[in-house]
Amino acid sequence: MSVEQKNARAVSGGFGVAAAAGSRAFEASPREPGMRVGASRAPLGLVLGGAAVVLALMVGLLAFISIERSEAAMARLLAEKGSSLIMAFESILRSGMRSETGVRLQVLLEEMAASPDIIFVAVTMPDGTIVAHSRCFRLGEILQLEGRELDEKRMRDLRPGSAARWGVMRVEGQRVFVVYRYFTPGLKEMPRGFPMPIIFLGLDVSPFEITRSQNRDYVAMLSAATLLVGLLCLLALYYAQRARESRRRQRKAEGEVRRLEEEVRRKEKLAAVGNLAAGVAHEIRNPLSSIKGYATYLGQRFPEGSDDREAAAVMVREVDRLNRVITDLIGLSRPSDVRPRPIRLENVVAHVMRLIRQDAERRKVTLEYRASRRVPSVLADSERMSQALLNLCLNALDAMPDGGRMTLAIARGKQRVCLMVRDTGTGIDPAARAHIFDPYFTTKGQGTGMGLAMAHKIVTAHDGEIRLYSRPAGKDGRGETIFRIWLPTAPQEELSEQRHQGRRRKKS
Repeated sequence: MSVEQKNARAVSGGFGVAAAAGSRAFEASPREPGMRVGASRAPLGLVLGGAAVVLALMVGLLAFISIERSEAAMARLLAEKGSSLIMAFESILRSGMRSETGVRLQVLLEEMAASPDIIFVAVTMPDGTIVAHSRCFRLGEILQLEGRELDEKRMRDLRPGSAARWGVMRVEGQRVFVVYRYFTPGLKEMPRGFPMPIIFLGLDVSPFEITRSQNRDYVAMLSAATLLVGLLCLLALYYAQRARESRRRQRKAEGEVRRLEEEVRRKEKLAAVGNLAAGVAHEIRNPLSSIKGYATYLGQRFPEGSDDREAAAVMVREVDRLNRVITDLIGLSRPSDVRPRPIRLENVVAHVMRLIRQDAERRKVTLEYRASRRVPSVLADSERMSQALLNLCLNALDAMPDGGRMTLAIARGKQRVCLMVRDTGTGIDPAARAHIFDPYFTTKGQGTGMGLAMAHKIVTAHDGEIRLYSRPAGKDGRGETIFRIWLPTAPQEELSEQRHQGRRRKKS
């Protein structure tokens, strides 16, 4: 099925269109405010709040990692120190065993514990019984760990081995940094089943605590500084966004002011034209009627086919053309007599497409119609809107002398409905766009320049808005021109009353 046949079926069938066609109605043109397209942007406060939360989490994570690394480094330092002391202790015992005088274990433990950074040294059996202690009165007792006596089960939980292990614990009633492992001084091979003693070396935990406190203070200050810088950056971004939004609103306001100025200028021009038309219209029409009458009378007196009769016919046609110009001038200057009521724009489009179909086929122009689903009715005068839409369509056909594509589309917005006329013609020169709706302004060789001015007046009389977008033709000779007509939707009360009257007429 050809495109022309599809369009003909769409017109004859009341223009029933699918949702997919409506969604593509405005795909080739810039988006207009108020149209339901795309997703709305997230609020600026929400974006900045999310960025602040992410920044705080990142700073907290980095601070936590830094503290963990610093504490792990200090723990390794103390563990290496304790392991070295234990190894030195075992070496001294082995040396004493090989000497004749020997070295007493208890004396060596007491000497080691005399160092200010060593809290205690204890050697225990796997069941926790102390066999050697830097405090001699603790011999034979049970080692205290986290406030309770150590037993075999808790000793297994500590998992002592040949390699040193460490941890911050409460041992012997004090919070200390404990390094422990199996104690084997001078014994290369232990008998099978012989219990292995464990040595516990308690170091002063204050350097570890001081380092941890300093690290926390340093990381806290670093985190505060980072957060402050991040918040300042977010604040700067916020005010930059505010400034950009303010500039955008200012540009929009300036554009609205320019539009209002153009509207005032156009209305002043129309008012001047109206005063001129009111003053001279009747004075011109009366002589024109006389001229047309005498020209018709004289033409009938000359023989058929003569030059004189043709000259009289030319006079009649020119008088008719002048009369049409005066009629258009009076129609443009007088107040618009629109009678708005709830109508469906689909019916207006169907009527206009039937009127221009033959002219479009002759010019090799393809007609297309698209519409969104559930487009509400608008408050408009059907005849006057048909006149405005017909003027736009005729201009679009004139812009495509070598053929092209004309698209008529309907889309819903916020409390408004948009009627679009798009053509792929030569486009409109940027210098002419400011005067495109002025009376008698035309870029065509023929025409009065009243079509777009009349369309603008009709749309304005409906409390609507008409906008123009045009892209001049490029190297391929094809441009684009889009006219959008925005009309207010019909109030629900009037629609309900109209449906009620229709049901009453059916019953009667």
